[in-house]
Amino acid sequence: MDKKISDLESKVREIEQSREFDSQTLNEVSKQHKHLDRFTQKMKENESQHMETQQALKSEILDLKCRSTRDNLLFHKISEEKGEKCEQKVLNFLEHMLKIENASKEIRFQRAHRVGPYRADKTRPIVAKFADFPDREKVLRAARKAREKGTNHGVSEQYPKEIVDKRRKLIPIMLQAQRDEQDAYINVDKLFINKQLYRGPC
Repeated sequence: MDKKISDLESKVREIEQSREFDSQTLNEVSKQHKHLDRFTQKMKENESQHMETQQALKSEILDLKCRSTRDNLLFHKISEEKGEKCEQKVLNFLEHMLKIENASKEIRFQRAHRVGPYRADKTRPIVAKFADFPDREKVLRAARKAREKGTNHGVSEQYPKEIVDKRRKLIPIMLQAQRDEQDAYINVDKLFINKQLYRGPC
């Protein structure tokens, strides 16, 4: 009987020790789990901050690109010839097609050149950087007036590719709104319909 009691006491102690070990193990697991949760949360916060910083940098770069082309206009329908002088061709275009008097005397460019590599089957646009921003606006107004009268001479503002892609998606929506007799226009990369910013799908 004494031996049986002793054996039972030993088993009880073993069970208690085992339970104590299990409890310690569970505590360690719980601590590790909490540590992992904190680490995961920290990683998510860092990732979010990184994405915000990256987006801010992209916005700043895009803004700089827009500023660098602020004084530019693109001329899309001027015939291309070997050995041409782009600046003079644009000035002739302004006087004869847009009817801007004394353009060759009053309007000055910092530079004017074709855009992109030469292709025999395609006429490249000319980008002209105006020396004075008011001259650029004067030319743009003249092109818009001609367009309103039904003559599109292919004069447009120059934007970075990111802006061009956004505008390309918005143009069909703008045209449909105009067909529905709504006041619709695009300002840089934003569409306004009846003076309200369009926020729908593109």
